[in-house]
Amino acid sequence: MQRYGVFKRFANGSRVWVSSADDLNEAKAKMLDATRRTGKEFLVYDLVLDQAVASSVDNSRVDAAAA
Repeated sequence: MQRYGVFKRFANGSRVWVSSADDLNEAKAKMLDATRRTGKEFLVYDLVLDQAVASSVDNSRVDAAAA
């Protein structure tokens, strides 16, 4: 079983599975790539801890602050 799921997040709070990964960095890379391609919000969900651990919104704020 892969530990992390990458989900597309909709404005109403619902989400749909997009992909998965064993490694958090790989999952974040998939999330950011999907965001760049679509302009939509995505998140990484830790399936073991049962919680979101990263969001493309949070990462874009960090990227913008670093620029």
